[in-house]
Amino acid sequence: MGSPFGNIEVRAARENNLMSYTWAAYGLESVVTWTLTPSSTGTHLLMEQSGFRPDQRQAHQGANYGWQGFFAALEQVLARID
Repeated sequence: MGSPFGNIEVRAARENNLMSYTWAAYGLESVVTWTLTPSSTGTHLLMEQSGFRPDQRQAHQGANYGWQGFFAALEQVLARID
């Protein structure tokens, strides 16, 4: 699938539970996996990005920074939901 973020290919999907896809952008080929798990207070969201090579430390740090901003914004959006 074409994307401004590079080529993305879905690797796995399970309804209401899991989504995993490749993220090939900026010379990086990684896999992003989202997992939803029910909890006593709602739903636990786990996001993992794997596939960074040792020579991609700067890309790893950049991804961490980007995801922190994403999750901060997501938290604000979710806080507004009744």
